[in-house]
Amino acid sequence: MNREKIIHSVPILGSASSPLRKSKGIKPLLRLLRVHHWTKNAFVFSGLLLSFNHLSIQMVQLTLVQFLLFCGISSSVYILNDMVDIEKDRQHPVKKFRPLPSGDIKVSHALMILILLCPCILVLSFLVNSTFGAIILIYFILNVSYSFKLKEFVIIDVLVISLGFVLRSLSGCLTTGDEIPIWFLLSVAFLTLFLGFNKRKKEILNVSGQTQRTRKILSEYSIGLIDEMIPMLTSCTVVAYACFSIFEADSKYMIATLPIAVYGIFRYQYLLSKTDLGERPEMIVLRDRPIRLAVLLWIIVYLSLASNLFI
Repeated sequence: MNREKIIHSVPILGSASSPLRKSKGIKPLLRLLRVHHWTKNAFVFSGLLLSFNHLSIQMVQLTLVQFLLFCGISSSVYILNDMVDIEKDRQHPVKKFRPLPSGDIKVSHALMILILLCPCILVLSFLVNSTFGAIILIYFILNVSYSFKLKEFVIIDVLVISLGFVLRSLSGCLTTGDEIPIWFLLSVAFLTLFLGFNKRKKEILNVSGQTQRTRKILSEYSIGLIDEMIPMLTSCTVVAYACFSIFEADSKYMIATLPIAVYGIFRYQYLLSKTDLGERPEMIVLRDRPIRLAVLLWIIVYLSLASNLFI
């Protein structure tokens, strides 16, 4: 099957054919902040979904503020990581087109943005409440450690990324004041590990023979090792989500959403074998129509069951 029939042919941000690479003005800044990665912070809205049957305006407003603050702190982390990895990124076939390695934005300007943005986000986070501020601070410290050292340790590098998503979800769940949904957080952890190791696999394939020049940690992985991990993580994700549906969801019929979730995982795995978007999981979600429809269907069915619409 032709790849264009699977995913619409739209230039990927940062690619050689992307018009953003030649653009000036605010677009390089948006690329530096990784605005298209802000979709990852949607995990903050987990709490609203889990508490849909007793939402309040205050909960929605607080979650929106937390989402924006997570966008700010994650952009700070991306800037720091790009500054640390600038020389390695210049050797990477895709990352060399990012604003710093390509020279679209000077390192001194990026440092100025980081100095202004990061402290403001940290202060505002603690003004929201001390618990959320602590989560943001832990997220930042964890990612700074990742940028300077933890990304050099095999498996731990992906675990750190996964923990970042768990922290996002946890902050949203704490907003509602409900009991912490352990099975839901486990399903988030296993799902993001699944995505993370798939990303590593695609990175290895894309920089074959150049792992020492681009990212040394990739040489510690092998396609065979990752292929053994992925089926295990797929099973763990499905089991954890099934347990959440049975033991923690508001409706006893929430297990009906399981086939939709399983389809989404299988569809994603299928696309990895047919496209070159494995290094950008968020692009698959944004560009593949069946996955978007599956997400929309999941939301509709979930909210309908959570509100007892058909019961």
